[in-house]
Amino acid sequence: MIHLPIDIKRFGFVEREKVNGTFLKNRCGRDFLYYALHYYYPEVFNPSCNNPEEIEEKRLFGKSVPAVFAWSQLQFISLPKFLRSKSLSLKISNRQINSFKDFFNAILFSRITYEKAVSKIEVGVREGRVIGIDIAMAFNGLLDHMLFVYGYDDEFYYVCDTRKVPMIQYKKVDKNSDVYYMKISKEEMRKRWKKFSRIWEIEKIST
Repeated sequence: MIHLPIDIKRFGFVEREKVNGTFLKNRCGRDFLYYALHYYYPEVFNPSCNNPEEIEEKRLFGKSVPAVFAWSQLQFISLPKFLRSKSLSLKISNRQINSFKDFFNAILFSRITYEKAVSKIEVGVREGRVIGIDIAMAFNGLLDHMLFVYGYDDEFYYVCDTRKVPMIQYKKVDKNSDVYYMKISKEEMRKRWKKFSRIWEIEKIST
């Protein structure tokens, strides 16, 4: 397997918070960004300090909105500015994100083919950059799910999540583990690569 230069056994996995026994919905983007920040700044962002719930409580990325209003993207209104403060750069499907307007437009209008997405994933992992895959669950990808990519081999992508989404065919690498270290087949990803599927790239920039 080719993977990011981290020890997956020491990675800061977290589980999505629950309300009345049910996982909170529409927080996969926030959780992906937590994993990205943990990768670059593990001492500052980890399960005990600035975890996803604390990130939302502190409104580091933007407003805390109910799940039904996640389409507004207001939960990410401060994200470009926040990432710059951490010397990080975000691209979504080849679009450089410098403002919330850039972010909103990229979410709505950016397009990338499956073949180009695969190339970006594998090059990014080899070069040690954070890659997120935003794959479809329904409605041609308008209902989607974000995954943090740890590595890949000939058959699978190995990803980090904070819950198991039932409609996606992926499974834990270790079925007895408490953490959401998962593998998704390339065939499943191809099947779920729809019109609104996207690749997120986050990398450190020189200051």
